[in-house]
Amino acid sequence: METHITFVLDSSGSMSAIEDDTIGGFNSFLDDQRDEEGTATVSLFDFNTDIDRVYQGQPIAEAQELTSESYTPGGRTALHDAISMAIDDTMNYITSFDPTERPETVVVVVLTDGKENASETPQEMVRARVEKCREDFEWEFLFIGANQNAALTASEMGMDQDKSLDMAHNAEGTRAAYESTSERISEARREGSTSGFDEADRDRQNDADDT
Repeated sequence: METHITFVLDSSGSMSAIEDDTIGGFNSFLDDQRDEEGTATVSLFDFNTDIDRVYQGQPIAEAQELTSESYTPGGRTALHDAISMAIDDTMNYITSFDPTERPETVVVVVLTDGKENASETPQEMVRARVEKCREDFEWEFLFIGANQNAALTASEMGMDQDKSLDMAHNAEGTRAAYESTSERISEARREGSTSGFDEADRDRQNDADDT
């Protein structure tokens, strides 16, 4: 089974507090997925006030890891613009293949530590895009959010609340979030879908909040 993963990663100024853990967590995520059976490609979008498509459709074995040079937090949080651009670009990428060669499973992962404050794209437009992808193409969306009610933010954008996770805004919470995300991606790669974050994932974040 072939899977495509689109990662939409916040690099706004507030992420500087967990910069090293974000770099390490993302790189560990790539390492974990390289050990999984099956084939996978990954696209990475980095966003703050602006959105940057870092790479698209890279085989997981060749996907570039983050470094302190390539991941430099600053600016505001154009969350809606980033999700919209990531969906549109991923759709263009997927549909560029012959239907028989397209990935069977597509998962979009969004990780942010702040609420929307810089986009031109209205929330309603994001929701419409997400719902179309979920209903018409069976895409999966995972939303990890710190400093907010992640379930509420996810539902407002048309995502499943069970596939959202409140992340503690510290080193332990960041590392645990990437571990949980990798487990959910592994499940999607094996099964074709993910059941979402579970109580163990949420307990790890609660424990991180207490540290």
